[in-house]
Amino acid sequence: MFRPPRRSRLVACGTALVAILSGPAAAARQADPDAILSRALVLHESGDLAGAAALYVQVLRIFPGAARIRSNLGAAYAGLGRYEDAIEQYRRALEGVGDGEGATSIRHNLALALQKAGQTGEAAGEARRVLDTEPANRDALLLLADCQLRLGQHEALIELLGPVAAADPADKAVAFLLGTALLEVGRPGDAQVVMDRVFRDDSPPGHVLMGLMHSKRQNWEGVLAEAEKARAADPRVPLANFLYGQALLKSVEQSRMMQPVDWQGAVEAFRAELSIDPNHFESNLLLGTLLREEGKTGEALDHLRRAARLRPDDLAVRFSLGAACVSAGRLEEARDLLEPVARAAPSHLPTQVQLAVVYSRLGESEKAAAARRMAVQLQKEADARSMEGAAEVVSQLLGKSSSPADEAARHDREPE
Repeated sequence: MFRPPRRSRLVACGTALVAILSGPAAAARQADPDAILSRALVLHESGDLAGAAALYVQVLRIFPGAARIRSNLGAAYAGLGRYEDAIEQYRRALEGVGDGEGATSIRHNLALALQKAGQTGEAAGEARRVLDTEPANRDALLLLADCQLRLGQHEALIELLGPVAAADPADKAVAFLLGTALLEVGRPGDAQVVMDRVFRDDSPPGHVLMGLMHSKRQNWEGVLAEAEKARAADPRVPLANFLYGQALLKSVEQSRMMQPVDWQGAVEAFRAELSIDPNHFESNLLLGTLLREEGKTGEALDHLRRAARLRPDDLAVRFSLGAACVSAGRLEEARDLLEPVARAAPSHLPTQVQLAVVYSRLGESEKAAAARRMAVQLQKEADARSMEGAAEVVSQLLGKSSSPADEAARHDREPE
């Protein structure tokens, strides 16, 4: 995704930068920066990003205002996975070029680095600015749409890509993003139309989209089947491992059978998804939740914090992260996370239970007592609903097992 810069363009840039220096000392040093820059470009293009980065730093010590070289350093850092360092260099490069030549390219790379760093909202903003400057920039369009999908901004994504899909129905990348968003907003028919245009073949992305469609219908056995097909064809196709892990958790729940949940299989599936996309929101949330329940609080916090950076207002994230903070003894942080959840969803029993623990440990006895009372009340209501459900099931079973004579007798008692 981060392509090394064109050597000829940057060599010219470096020579021009050397030429702007004046004085005998500058003339004496003129050959050294050129040689260093040339060597850096060779290393960059050959894939030695660490070596290239070290040489770019040397050149920038002499020419700290060289925006294009600073952008190259950002690209090298990004290629090394040092996204925070890349972001810093791209931003400094933008300060140097303003709105001049090359600004759009630097901004696009900045957006990519922000997305990789999990700063999805900022990445979307930078991608939008690129599109405002270059409306036909397909890479920026897809980047913005991907950010919107990660942020849960499905309606905005549909508005963005709907006209693009209509103009080019064969664009698979657009169809995948648009189809996924349509499924998320409950428009499976429209999603099917979009998907059928380009995923008629037995392709891994096609199986993923079918799996997503099954998930919206709560058909977890169907999700499992499609995810297995996608993983068998391409173990690194995005979302296939997530769907597989989700289906492992949900299919047993749906079947109502006394069979063990494959917790470890789900954990491994979510880890596999995050090895492909470390910023996948749902995989971070579910993996963090499973790890928290296993008592692996430190690792759970890492994943839940990443999920919270992606969607800070999501109630499920706030609850899971708050519960993990309780386990870690970070009580004030837990309180700050859980109290907004309790206000937004006062009938969520686990939140009240966690808050009762937090308040008690913080010495806030009145709040602890109130949370306990609420938890007891919610538990009673849940038990009552459970008993009603069980009675209904028994009644249905008795009705199905009645004999023809029983049915006839019941019919005789019913009014005409």
